[in-house]
Amino acid sequence: MKKKRLLLAVTCLTLLLGGCAFGEDVDTTTIIVDKKGTVVESIVEDFDKDYYNADDLEGMITKEIQDYNSTAGGEKVKLDSFELTEDGKQVKVKIQYGSADDYKQMNERELFCGTVSDAYNAGYEFVSMTDQETGAAVSQGEVLELGNKKIVISEEALDIRVSGKITHVSEGITVKDHKTAVLPDDGEKLSYVIYE
Repeated sequence: MKKKRLLLAVTCLTLLLGGCAFGEDVDTTTIIVDKKGTVVESIVEDFDKDYYNADDLEGMITKEIQDYNSTAGGEKVKLDSFELTEDGKQVKVKIQYGSADDYKQMNERELFCGTVSDAYNAGYEFVSMTDQETGAAVSQGEVLELGNKKIVISEEALDIRVSGKITHVSEGITVKDHKTAVLPDDGEKLSYVIYE
């Protein structure tokens, strides 16, 4: 009986950790957006210089998060993990944001997560996009008809991983798999990823 309970507990823990978007391991800097709109920034950077100091970097990140939270009026941002790879050549950092707006305010970089209608009402100007199923171009007007679908808008060159299936992307974006898109380095040009 004890073995069955232990096996059940281990199985449940594995499913909980393995099924959570925040537990996913990535090999490049990625913004992960869950079903509730919570944002996790999973940073993967080279850390191969002799003068780099992991403790100093972690301390700096922690202080920036504390400063933001004190001005935001609560714990809106949290450092989930900070680790060096076994060979010490890369650092992997996971930061959880209460919302895309917290990410935007703390990093001073554009990020929007919501519905297509919400984005339109917030003043975003839509661009032509590509339908991922057919490969067809979709006009700005047709994009607006996707009002209830979810959208992520970003100005950064990084990967975006969403909780659903990517259906439409703007120019220059490469779809890595049905949930992950690679955004181009187009300066401050916005990239759009729509999913269901």
